[in-house]
Formats: sequence, C-alpha cells, structure tokens
Amino acid sequence: MIYLAYETLRRSTRPMAWLLDKGQQFARDERNPLRDTIGMRALATAWELPARALKDYPKQAYQVFEEVGDLDVVVEAEVVHSMPFADLLRFNLEDGTKKPKVLIAAALSGHHATLLEDTIRGFTRDFDTYITDWKDAKQVPLSEGEFDFDGYVEHLMTFLEVLGPDTHVVATCQAAPPAMVAAAVLEARKAKHKPATLTLMGGPIDTRVSPNVLTKLTEKVPFKLFKTLNIHKVPPGYPGSGRRVYPGFYQLSGFIALNPKPHIRQYGQFPKNSMKGDEVALQKFRDFYDEYFAVLDMAEGFYLDTLKKVFFEHHIPKGIMEYRGKLVDFAKVKDLPLLTVEGENDNFCPPGQTEAAHDVFSGIPANKRKNYIQPGVGHYGVFSGSKFQSSIYPVIRDFIHEAIGVEAKEEIPVTQ
Repeated sequence: MIYLAYETLRRSTRPMAWLLDKGQQFARDERNPLRDTIGMRALATAWELPARALKDYPKQAYQVFEEVGDLDVVVEAEVVHSMPFADLLRFNLEDGTKKPKVLIAAALSGHHATLLEDTIRGFTRDFDTYITDWKDAKQVPLSEGEFDFDGYVEHLMTFLEVLGPDTHVVATCQAAPPAMVAAAVLEARKAKHKPATLTLMGGPIDTRVSPNVLTKLTEKVPFKLFKTLNIHKVPPGYPGSGRRVYPGFYQLSGFIALNPKPHIRQYGQFPKNSMKGDEVALQKFRDFYDEYFAVLDMAEGFYLDTLKKVFFEHHIPKGIMEYRGKLVDFAKVKDLPLLTVEGENDNFCPPGQTEAAHDVFSGIPANKRKNYIQPGVGHYGVFSGSKFQSSIYPVIRDFIHEAIGVEAKEEIPVTQ
C-alpha cells in the first residue's frame, strides 16, 4: 500500500511540478529582459527548488567523452547481449588497435550504472570496455522470473562467456562479492572464459572489519524487520506490476539518511548561487542530482540475499558462501591476479573491508595480489572524479597491463 500511495501522490503532483518547472524556465530564459534582476532570480529560486522536489528523475543517458587531440569524441554505448535483468553494454574508442577487454561489474544498489560514466571514461582510453547495465525491477515483467544473488552471479558468468577468454573484471562497490563468487565458480569449472584479472573497488567483502553505521544497523535491527519494512509490490502501471521489490525511493532516502550533511550543504548553497546568477554552479548541482536521484527498484530476492549473506551473516569471509546450493571454494583459485582498491575516507566501505578479499583468496600467491588505498577520497571518489582519473585508474591499468605483459605507458596529464 505504501508504494501505491507513493505512486498516487507522485502522479497527482505532475501538473504542479510542470507549472513550477515552466515558471523557473521562464524566469531564467535569456529572452526575459528581467532575468538578471534580484526579483526574477528570487522567483526562479522559489520555483525551481519545489519543482526539483516534485519532478521525476528518469535514468540518465550515458555521456562518455574522450579527448582525441583537440576534440571531445563521444563514445557510444552498444548493446552486446541482453538478459532479463541486465544488458551488456560496450564502450569502445575505435583507434585501429586491439585493446584488452574489461568488464565493469556495476553495483546493483539503487543507482543506475550511468553513475559510473567517469569510470567508463577512464577505461575506454586503454581498453575495450564493457559494463553490466542493470534494469529497473519494476520494468521487468513477472514472467521473467525472480532475481537473487545467484542470479546476479549467473548474469556475470553469462556476460563473461559472451566476451570470451582474456576478459578482465573490475567490480565496483556491492558488485565485489558476486564477482568473487563468479570468479571462483568459473575456476572450479575450469572455464576458458574465467576472468583474466579481478579488481575489486570499494566493495563490502567483510563488513566486520572497520565497523561503520551500516554494521551497527545490522547488529541492532533484526533481519526480518528489513523485509517487513522495505519490501513492497510494484503498483499497476508498470511492466513489473506485482513484483516484490525494494523501491528506489526507499533506497534513496536511506542513502541520504546515512550521510545527510553534504546534501544539506548543497541545498543550502543552491539559493545563494541562484541569487548570484552563478549558472556554472547551478548546472553542476542539477547534473549531479539528476543522476543521484535517478534510482531503480531492486528485486526482493537480490536485496534480501545480499543483506543476509554479505551484511548479516558474512558468508564469504566465513567460508560458507554457496552458489546454486554448492559451497564455493575460494582457496582453489591459484593464478588469478587480484587488486583491491579502497578510499581512505570511505564511509560506506571503510579501508580493510575490501582488502579482506586477499584472505579469502588464500591460494593466490603474494606476487599476484595488491591492495591500494587512495588518500583523501570517499566512497564515490573511488570510482570517479579527478583523483580516480589521475591516481586510481592508472594503478588499475598498470596492474592489468603487468598481468598480461604490457609495458607501463608514459603518464599523460588528465584534464577535467
């Protein structure tokens, strides 16, 4: 009923949202002779803030650019393979050379994979780049069946089979645990398409390490209560009507509640920038929140499985993780180069939680394993931003190149 009530309220406010948005557009229009007056800027601010509170935030289009000489070249997304709950997308900057393949396993934790545009941009410079583009569960018909943690692993293994041997896997955030499972299962099967290297970035491998607010939450709130409070049926009007999901708007409120201060600062600064007429700052604000507020529904099975296996019962570090009912033996992985990347100021996955993967993959020799901690970045800084481009990405690139015997390239300054 909560989801239905939310949808009813959302749809009933569409006319008001449209009127407010048209009002702020008129106030800021270059053809408006009063646009630069204090009064008109005040009106624009007063209209835009509630308009943004009421508007819909659809999935954003991928906008991946690479600098080629003096030109910004658009790297288009190509659908390589489609499955019920995700598409495999390719981003390749054609330059006449054969580049190593990299599969970016995107987190399925509320946001769309478009949040990783900057990550994609880094890799397209040197790699034939692919990404898992997860679908909004409310858009997936019930006839496609359920989707759980094992389903995520299966999607990854299918995509690796499509890409073939010598594909390097880079897993971001919550994608790290299922990527580890996929690598171990493919190793046990002696599959030719097993990952050539595995990079885990800011992923919750062992959340008992460096406890944070999420850890404390799982210690105090019973697992059953998460299911009772967070799982709801998709209302009529969507292809997935009737599917049980963890709604995107619930997840978004959780993200903000965990770290509200930056958002309070940003929204507090918006009226000041609006009254000053600082269009650069205003557009930066809009671009960020158009992406940040674009969330998707997560299928019940995947949400509850991940919550139980990763955050409550710690299946991977305890050695009790199963795939399709069979125990996963991570220690049998012997020759997989493993890199873990962490952010010094990461509040979601503090340093140590991702590095724990090295203890899990105990059979990999020390000379094939590396942990890197980036000073001065939080969770999202691990995947995007100037420090990702200038410091983190080169570490991953050189790690992969070293694994396949490619000499390190001379560093070229990255412009933003």
